[in-house]
Amino acid sequence: MDRDQMSNEENYHFDVTGFLHVPGVLNPGEVARLNAILDETGSDDAILSLPEGQREPFRELLIHPQLVWYLNQITGQGFNLDRLPELIGSDPRSLDQALEGGAEPRDSGTAYFFKNGRRHCEGVRAIWALSDVSENAGGFVLVPHTHKANVEIPEDVLSGSDDLGLTRQIALKEGDLLLVGLSIAQGALAWKQKPAPRLLSFEYVGRGVIRSTGTGPITTSMPRPDWHADLTEEQRATQHQPGYRDTTPPPTLITDGKTTRTDPTVPRFHPSIYCRDANSAIDEKEFFFWDLCGYLVLRNVMNEAWLGEANDAIDVLEDQIVVGTDTSGGHTSLAGTGRPELRQLLSLPEPYCNPFRRMIAHPVVEHRLNWMGGSGVRTGNPSLFASVKGTSGHKLHTNGEPINPSRQYVFQNGRSYCEAITATWQLRDVNEEDGGFCCVPGSHKANYQVPPGVQSLDEPMGLVKHIDMKAGDVLFFADGANCHGTYPWKGELSRRGVLIKYSSRTFNRSGGDLVYPQNRWGDVVEGMTDAQLAVMRGPDRDNFGRNVPRLDVADGEVTVNYERGGGLYSADTPTGPLAGR
Repeated sequence: MDRDQMSNEENYHFDVTGFLHVPGVLNPGEVARLNAILDETGSDDAILSLPEGQREPFRELLIHPQLVWYLNQITGQGFNLDRLPELIGSDPRSLDQALEGGAEPRDSGTAYFFKNGRRHCEGVRAIWALSDVSENAGGFVLVPHTHKANVEIPEDVLSGSDDLGLTRQIALKEGDLLLVGLSIAQGALAWKQKPAPRLLSFEYVGRGVIRSTGTGPITTSMPRPDWHADLTEEQRATQHQPGYRDTTPPPTLITDGKTTRTDPTVPRFHPSIYCRDANSAIDEKEFFFWDLCGYLVLRNVMNEAWLGEANDAIDVLEDQIVVGTDTSGGHTSLAGTGRPELRQLLSLPEPYCNPFRRMIAHPVVEHRLNWMGGSGVRTGNPSLFASVKGTSGHKLHTNGEPINPSRQYVFQNGRSYCEAITATWQLRDVNEEDGGFCCVPGSHKANYQVPPGVQSLDEPMGLVKHIDMKAGDVLFFADGANCHGTYPWKGELSRRGVLIKYSSRTFNRSGGDLVYPQNRWGDVVEGMTDAQLAVMRGPDRDNFGRNVPRLDVADGEVTVNYERGGGLYSADTPTGPLAGR
C-alpha cells in the first residue's frame, strides 16, 4: 500500500484469472486473536454481532485498510457487504455441491465489467486464511477465467465428475487474503486436511447491486400502499421494491407478446435470440434495431378509446401540472422555460388513474422488456411530460462511456442486457418541427465520452436523430446507455408523453428504507463506526460513485467520504457521520 494503484501484474492476474492472492496481510498476532475468539465463542455465522470485546476484530476485518484499498480499485468506491460473513465449510451441507458462478448466463449483479480502462467487478469474495491451507487440502475451489466465459459451463465441470483439469484450489498461508470475483465458478469440497483449516469469507458487491437480503426485522415483507390492492398480480410484480425477503429475488413475469402472467416456479425469464425457440416470440428485426441503435418504437399500442381516456384525464387535471427546472444545461441552443410535469399517475384518484395503470405490465411492453433486459424489472410511479411552446430542451446526457454498470448495455450470447430502460407512451403526434425526444443512435456502445458540442446540439456532427412518433406509439430507449435528450418544444399543442422508467433486477435506482444500515441489518450494526456503517448500507442509487458514503485509505487509515457530486437522486444519502445518532 505504498503505491497509488494496483501494479500491472496484479491487474493482469485478476483480469485474466478472476482472482488475486495477496499474501501476509494479517500478522500472526492478529490471526491468533481471531482464532481465539472463534474457539471461545464457537460462533461461525454471527461474528459481527458478538458481544462487545469479541466482535471488534471481525468488524475491523470488514473494512481492513488493505482490503478496502483493493476493493476500491476492483469493485469501485461505494461497495457494501452483501451477506453476513461465514467460515467456509462450517455447514457440511455446503460441501461437495455443484460449483456456482460463471459469466454465462450473465448475472449483472456479480458480473465483471471492463471498458476503456475502467473496471467494475460487481461481486467480490474476500477470503481470509486463518490457517495454512496446503494444495489438495479440499475446501474452497474455483475455475479460473470463467468470469469471462461466453458459453455456459458444462454440468460435468460444475459437478466435478469431469472438470477437464480446470478446477483449482489455491494454497494459502495464515494471514493471506484471497480476492475472488463472484462471477467465477466456485464452491467448497470436503476438507482432506485435518483439522479442517479456517477460511473466513466476506462477500462484497458494487454500489446499488441487488443480490441478497439483510437480516433486520424490517426486511421480512415489503410494505405496499393501499392502491396496490387495485392492481393485478402482474402489475404488482412490477412495483416491487428491492431488499425485502418476499421480493428478492423478484417475481418473474412470463410473456409471449400477447399475455403476461406471473410464475413463482420460474426464477428468471430472459428469452434469447440465438435459441431458435418458437416460443421465444422475439421479432428478429426488432432485436436487430434495438441492438444497433439503442432505441425502438412500437406503433399503435394504444387505440383511440384508450388515448381519449388518457387525454381527457390530463385535461381535467391540467391545473396540477407543475413546471420544473430548466433542463437546457445552460446551452443557448436548448434555452427555454422549465419542463411541465404531472407526476404520480398511478395514484391519481379514480377514474383518472385507469388509463395509466393499463400501461403497467402491458403484455406488449413487458415482452420487450423481458428480451431487452430480462425478467424482474421494476418501475415506480410514472410521470407525464407536458412541454408547452417555449419549454427548454434537455441537454443530451448519458452515453456508453464512461461506464456505469447500473445503466449499462451489454450483448452476450444472443441476449440483450440493458440495466435501465425507459418506455415513453405517446399521447399526441410528435414531428421534427415540434421538437421533443432525440438521441445518438448507437451511442449505447460508445467507448469515448460524448463531445460537448453534441451534448448541447451546437455541433451535432450529423449524429443526433429526432424520433417522429404518432399518438399511441411507445418509445423504448436504453436510459443510462443511449445518449439522449430533447429539442426545445415548438409545437402549438403541448407535448404529452408518459415516461415510465424501468430498472433491472440487479440494481437499485430509487433509495428507500433499506439503504439505512439499521433497517437492513437490525441489531447487527449496533455500535458500529461510521466506516463500518458505510459498507453495511443497502443498495442505493448513485451517480458515478460520488453520492454514496465511500471509504478512502491514506497512511493505513480508513475514513468515510460524504462529499456529494452532481445528479443526486436519493434523499436517503447522508451528508455526514451517522454513528451514535
